[in-house]
Amino acid sequence: MAKNPNGVGYVGLAYTKASGIKVVAIDGATPSKESVLANKYPYARPTFFYTDGDPIGVAKDFVDFTISDGGQKIVEQVGFVPIK
Repeated sequence: MAKNPNGVGYVGLAYTKASGIKVVAIDGATPSKESVLANKYPYARPTFFYTDGDPIGVAKDFVDFTISDGGQKIVEQVGFVPIK
């Protein structure tokens, strides 16, 4: 994309501050944690984990950590929107 002067693409919220990325406002809203939580930025989407049945073992450990307070702190630190 960067080499194409007419290129348009999209990245996750955590990457909007990366070098070479230019964000575009949509209906006056720019991508941010606040605009996503307020449902003002229309291109936000949640992340889903899919498992074959209830997770067990290390998959369960991973899901449990991800949704824990510690996991959600990391989610926010890297620039994604934590679970409400």
